[in-house]
Amino acid sequence: MYGEYLVLCGRVWAQFGAQQAGLELIRALASPDADVRVLARTLLEQSNGGSKELIGEALAQDVISVSMANLCAFNKECEAFLPSFSIAVRLGAGAA
Repeated sequence: MYGEYLVLCGRVWAQFGAQQAGLELIRALASPDADVRVLARTLLEQSNGGSKELIGEALAQDVISVSMANLCAFNKECEAFLPSFSIAVRLGAGAA
């Protein structure tokens, strides 16, 4: 049942960019069930690039870890961006 829900969230995220649907996929990345994590990552990957921003926001808000974000880096360019983004955000947050 949960897998079907995630697939629906993935479709809504990919087609309409509904933030809540995308956040459900992000939360599923932390699931103890490996199949759920793989499904969530796959659905995020299929959203035509919109997930990179969502993953960046989740990383900045400490919803996901740097290592989890790197698992969702869909290309080398994004993979290099995520760790530096995390450091910049944390430095900026500490200075404020």
